[in-house]
Amino acid sequence: MDIITDETKNSDFQFVQEPELVVNPSGAAPLAALLNFETSGPVSAEITVTDDDRSWTVPVPVEPSASHAHILIGMRAGRTHAVSLSLLEESGAIVKDVWQASFTTDPLPADFPELKLTVNDAAAMEPGFTFFGLRKSQVSGAADYGVIAALDADGEVVWLCDTGHTVGEIKRLRGGNLIYLTFDHRAIEIDMLGNRICQWFAANALKRGDYEVSATSIPVEAMAFHHDILELENGNFVVLNVETRDVDDYWTSDTDADAPRAPATLIGDVVTEFQRNGDIVGKWHMLDILDPERICYGSLADYWIRKGIPNSKDWSHLNSVVLDPADDCFIISSRHQDAVVKFRRGNSEIVWILGTHDSWRAPWSDHLLAPQGDLDWQYHQHNATITSRGNILLFDNANNQAVPFAEKQAAADSCSRAVEFAVDGNAMTARQVWSYGDNEDKRYFCPFICGAEELTATDNVLVCFGGMLSDEDGRVIDDPKIGLGWVRIAEVTRGADAHLVFELFIDERDQGRGWDVYRARRLPALYG
Repeated sequence: MDIITDETKNSDFQFVQEPELVVNPSGAAPLAALLNFETSGPVSAEITVTDDDRSWTVPVPVEPSASHAHILIGMRAGRTHAVSLSLLEESGAIVKDVWQASFTTDPLPADFPELKLTVNDAAAMEPGFTFFGLRKSQVSGAADYGVIAALDADGEVVWLCDTGHTVGEIKRLRGGNLIYLTFDHRAIEIDMLGNRICQWFAANALKRGDYEVSATSIPVEAMAFHHDILELENGNFVVLNVETRDVDDYWTSDTDADAPRAPATLIGDVVTEFQRNGDIVGKWHMLDILDPERICYGSLADYWIRKGIPNSKDWSHLNSVVLDPADDCFIISSRHQDAVVKFRRGNSEIVWILGTHDSWRAPWSDHLLAPQGDLDWQYHQHNATITSRGNILLFDNANNQAVPFAEKQAAADSCSRAVEFAVDGNAMTARQVWSYGDNEDKRYFCPFICGAEELTATDNVLVCFGGMLSDEDGRVIDDPKIGLGWVRIAEVTRGADAHLVFELFIDERDQGRGWDVYRARRLPALYG
């Protein structure tokens, strides 16, 4: 990439080290650049970037310094950008446009999908940028493709990181970097230049790479990292891990209650807290918290067989965890128990269970929340979070709409939604206060992944319909192993008459290519 530098610098100012602009220094983030320079004394920098129709100022440290390394992000692909550097000296003198350069960013990768923006009411949208991990459907070669992208309000890519592997959950750390999960049981921290800062890996995973152990590659005594990661206030991480438990006499069918029972290996999730050095400081075992005998549709699935654990049953399949700081309790989403469960961090005691009352037995049934008013329970849900109102917001995938041994609802008749429940832990009740997706003219069914996120500045909700599936004839199906995926990311208002303010589709089924997005996040800024 050619970088053109303007040699007509201000003649009254001298650099100790001339400014050097390096575009994509990590090789992974083509829409990021690094500007380095040194001055003879402390100065503050002002950096402006301009393209054809936009101009913005790069955030810089407040404190003056003689050594400077500034990250430039927010550029769009295939455009020429001009960079202008001005300096504020300690004396108060401003040296304007002391250095200038221009460069042209590369186009988006050839295999990057078309993004189709259908709605963008910028004035009503939550300010910020939409981050997500882009993956190929399993039938399209999912394992060797992974990109993290950030979009502006116009649906244009303004930051991109090619990870080279499938990406799951993505979150911003308190220090400003991103952390994401991989399918080979790693949590990887990167900066906004795409540099890998650190990785933690499940040392006991059956299917993982041969990762080195170093100061930036840290083993954790776990069998898995999957679906979610949480950074706590103390800097520790909470991940979803698993354990195996062999039983002699277990269900062999979720459609025939009289089918003979047989030995099985149950896979139970283990909420696991570890320090940044990899030391585990807490574990909470779902097989000890919930009823191991209770099965829902999916509890006998082969998910962990495909990950190397023979004859195993994917009994609980957690996909999210949050900590309620009000009472130091975890809230988890168990897809294969069709339940959101709150339990105490101190003693693992269940506080309440949000979900269908079907097939629960004592003593677990004592913790079920009683429905109040017009309420539809969620099924196979994802991404249960606590809202600013203290409610529970989640994505209701709505698979099956039943538990064994009742008849399943067909995929073609199913509809996914975002839904918010007001939970009264004292009265042990749940009330449905808002939903989106089940009351629209156009209805979408996402049989796997997906999420919903409260946007606090506007009171909107960002809903990621990230796992819609079709067969080769375009019919709605629910099997990600054979379906072509397509994606809808929508931002909606939260009132009774919820309406769209942002909508974007990723759909290349007509080209035989499938895509999915695990979850989408709206971050207030590109910089942390």
